[in-house]
Amino acid sequence: MSVEGWQIDTAPRRLAVPSSFSAVRLGEWLVVLVLLVSFYVRSEKGMDQPTPYDMLMVATVGLMFLFGLRFPRGLGWPAALWGLVLIGYGIGAMGALYMEKVQPAMIVSIYLIGSFLFFASFVYADPVRRLGLIFWAYTAAACLAAALGVGAYFGIVPNAEMFLVYGRATGTFNDPNVFGPFLVAPILFLGMKLSTAQRLRSLWMLLPLGLLVTAVLLSFSRGAWGNLLLSATVFVVLTLANARSPQQTFRLVGFAAMMALLMTIVVAVALSSPRVSALFEQRASLTQDYDIDPEHGRFESQVRAFSMVLEKPLGVGPAQWAMINNLDTHNVYLHVLVAGGFLSGLAFVAFVTMSVARGWRAASVPGPQQGMLIVACAALVGHFVEGVIIDIDSWRHLYLLLGMVWGAALAAENRKLDGDSSPARATAETWG
Repeated sequence: MSVEGWQIDTAPRRLAVPSSFSAVRLGEWLVVLVLLVSFYVRSEKGMDQPTPYDMLMVATVGLMFLFGLRFPRGLGWPAALWGLVLIGYGIGAMGALYMEKVQPAMIVSIYLIGSFLFFASFVYADPVRRLGLIFWAYTAAACLAAALGVGAYFGIVPNAEMFLVYGRATGTFNDPNVFGPFLVAPILFLGMKLSTAQRLRSLWMLLPLGLLVTAVLLSFSRGAWGNLLLSATVFVVLTLANARSPQQTFRLVGFAAMMALLMTIVVAVALSSPRVSALFEQRASLTQDYDIDPEHGRFESQVRAFSMVLEKPLGVGPAQWAMINNLDTHNVYLHVLVAGGFLSGLAFVAFVTMSVARGWRAASVPGPQQGMLIVACAALVGHFVEGVIIDIDSWRHLYLLLGMVWGAALAAENRKLDGDSSPARATAETWG
């Protein structure tokens, strides 16, 4: 028997339906719990320590597949490309100088890729319901992290120094450059909900939206600022391109104007603080001293990384370049390339290209999941572009976004092919 894409053998049939349904719902709420704790990813500097999110994720994935969740057939290509990335890492690791770093890095990569495949399978089985559950849980976690970061910045929470780094809000993250991007998708989600709201009581969402925007500002992360701006632009473009009526277009344009006004107010209020204004002026520059330092700058490091790739086209192995160079690449594409050589680098670029193309195309398929898919796709584009200036391959929420895009895209494509406009397919094709 199958229930919403969960393949479960049952006997006798009559008694199995309630238990199968209960297993499905239990699984969904376990995922919600995992996402609610995703706000906390703090660990000791330089240590690959599992967080509560990681431990709950591993347990939940195991239970999901025991309950009968299966990979949709369409995940074969992305899984194969990630497999090539890992093979490249393994080949590069054969000559690794710091062999003790290889195994932990490989385990983390496999775990994160596994989380992407899991989220894609989970969303595929019932995209409308599960995208909603995921986004609301993700948004709640983002608001908690943002509240701690903003509260700490203005000294209204105890032990404020725990949630700040060099005067920048980090919330419950180690790095403000990860904290800021973590908030982008929830901002777009609340924006989408507000732009389609039919009742005045929905305006309560302006409060968490303002909190999240303030937190992104106070992270003083140039990458996060650019990510949010680009993601919001992609969201508006995709939504306008798929508008079904002049009224929908007018609502979106009006909402975009209101959002621009809200962000202007948030920035103006924040900049009224001399402390915020001084740091904002410093961080608003396109380049910092550490970007252009001729010996230890970010850009010079990227040139050295590419030279290393040409010297060792098979790669130097995962978690090696930062040790060799005493500085990360600050470019995820170079990061993968130098670790696994051209095999990993080309496979990763192919995966990124395929993810954006499939998500963009599926975003045009009408259905109740369309708005949430547009949000996930827009946020993913922002992250992939930000990856040019920072290593994003270890960000847990990136693999969540990937799973949402692929799961919803595959479901939308299947409904389009089958001429099925229902919000969820009753069965899921499986592979492996």
